Amino acid sequence: MTEDKKKFPNNIPKIFEKTLVKSYRYGETLEMTTSIGKQTIMVLPGKRYVVLETGEIKDMDVSSESRQDNLKSVKNTMKKLRRLIGHNFHGRKNELWITLTYKEHITDTEKAYNHFKVFIKRMRKAYGKLEYISVIEPQASGRWHYHVLLKKDDESELYIPNKELSLFWGRGFTKTKRLKSSDKVGNYVVAYLSNLKIPEENATEDKKYIKGARLYLYPKGLRIYRCSRNIIQLYEETGIKESILKKNNVNLEKNQIIPK
Repeated sequence: MTEDKKKFPNNIPKIFEKTLVKSYRYGETLEMTTSIGKQTIMVLPGKRYVVLETGEIKDMDVSSESRQDNLKSVKNTMKKLRRLIGHNFHGRKNELWITLTYKEHITDTEKAYNHFKVFIKRMRKAYGKLEYISVIEPQASGRWHYHVLLKKDDESELYIPNKELSLFWGRGFTKTKRLKSSDKVGNYVVAYLSNLKIPEENATEDKKYIKGARLYLYPKGLRIYRCSRNIIQLYEETGIKESILKKNNVNLEKNQIIPK
């Protein structure tokens, strides 16, 4: 499997125009993936698939049988999360990134999910309709905490004093941060979620984080992120590269967006 990710209009991936691709359009990014080799199965509704050569229909095995399988699943989830964030959050004044930690050693995910439901209900009562993407994150100790992207459904500025946020959460330390458009929000947040901070006594000036190390801490079958109803889902399409580029108003010769 090869993957091409480029922000257009510049540097369109050099894939043959007649190649079958899967595309993802989010924000100002068009991402295309290609697979090498002959398709052997086709996915069906209800977590089933058909073997194209024999016509046999089988149930999918959605469990992760090994540590490596689980890591692959977590990485794929992070890719989806990066795209979803990039489609909905752009570092504007009506958006915030908040962190919710526990003072107690909470390792039960169901408890953590219920705690977040109470928190977001309190927030909406105080600030009106808020949309969110919440991500549960494991610490090396096994304790959970949350990262949440919040935004108002209008363009007015969202400001929440940390003291107030802490009262709404009521379970530990809280932190607020306003992301900027230059941060490329999806990339920034997922990198933050994936990397594990090295303890201060072992850190150096050049190395303070271990890239991707936190991904190994996620247990099998965990629902890593959740989002509110009005978060806009990604636009995905499978088709020929040439057709996909035309639909997205990309000039095939100049690698530029065609003005509408």
